[in-house]
Amino acid sequence: MTPAASRRALREDHLGASTFVEKGWHMIAIGDFAGAESVLLHALNLAPSDVRGRALLSWAQMRQGMLDDAERVLVGLLAENTLHAMARVNLGYVCMKKGELARATELLVPSSRQSGDPKAALYATFYRGLLHSVQGDFAEAEYCFRKTLLLAPNFIEGYYELGRAEMSALKFDEARLTWKTGHTANRFNVWGKRCADAIRILDRGAIAPSFS
Repeated sequence: MTPAASRRALREDHLGASTFVEKGWHMIAIGDFAGAESVLLHALNLAPSDVRGRALLSWAQMRQGMLDDAERVLVGLLAENTLHAMARVNLGYVCMKKGELARATELLVPSSRQSGDPKAALYATFYRGLLHSVQGDFAEAEYCFRKTLLLAPNFIEGYYELGRAEMSALKFDEARLTWKTGHTANRFNVWGKRCADAIRILDRGAIAPSFS
């Protein structure tokens, strides 16, 4: 370690930042992306080089539509470590949202098949479902969302998006059942509440919105 790097490491409070990093991850998990961003920025004020904090910050930003900000963080992380699995997955999501579908596929397909980082594989599979939905391939989208729920049965966002894929394929009864299952699994989770809302929207003959 160079003298400059040593001085920087001494100034950074990684222990203090860790509490905020964990809180940021919890807020991402429950869908409070703006709150997560605020908490993670505080963590990075304490420890600017914290890799997990930076990765989570990009996650919170991209889910708020701050795609350029998230992409800058992710590209930086991958420049430091090309094997950072979650950074590759989230960059795939950013590419998808920017309409760069071929690049998104290049990033997400191998990430969903790797076994070194189960969380990265889970989200890569879920994002592949979103990508197939964007492309209008609802059968493949359903497959990916069902695989996501097989890997993580409490991943309530997966129920919401599976229901949307079924609805888009005109499988209205299946969509209603999927959303009912998601709501029952966790009535207090933001996605559980959205599953209940989706049923009411479907019963009005309208289309449940995308939040992902």
